Amino acid sequence: MISLRSIAVLVLASLAAGCAPPPPAGQTDVAGVPQTFYGSVIETDGALQAQDVREALAEDGRASLTFEGEVTATCAKKGCWMDVASGSDTVFVRFLDYSFFVPTEGAEGKRTVVQGEAFYDTLTVPMLKHYAEDAGKSQAEIDAITEPELRLAFTATGVMIEG
Repeated sequence: MISLRSIAVLVLASLAAGCAPPPPAGQTDVAGVPQTFYGSVIETDGALQAQDVREALAEDGRASLTFEGEVTATCAKKGCWMDVASGSDTVFVRFLDYSFFVPTEGAEGKRTVVQGEAFYDTLTVPMLKHYAEDAGKSQAEIDAITEPELRLAFTATGVMIEG
């Protein structure tokens, strides 16, 4: 026969299990791999590879898409941009209206999925020098920047970084 004490213990145990804190906002765990979202939570399935972004721009030079690659650099000062590579291509990613930022350290080498708009952008010498400073480049590397550069760029509405 079940005692009143046993029922009370079961009820309290059930309540305690239901009160476990949820994971931090923007974090999920897929197949044992933690995923952290910045900006909008995005769908990560079916993303293009970073090396395929250029082909998606062939028609009019702009495309709304989702792609994945490896974070190779982030803004060390604020996390306001990152470089994402796959194969021989690198995409320069900024974040829509500076509404979110990524970690300034520890993202390099991690898989990322990014959603937003891809386009070509000509970066001026002052802007390239600014980004080089943000990345922690040496003064000699910064001084070596003397010409504008056409880059494959991306304005992200949402980013997922694994790990």
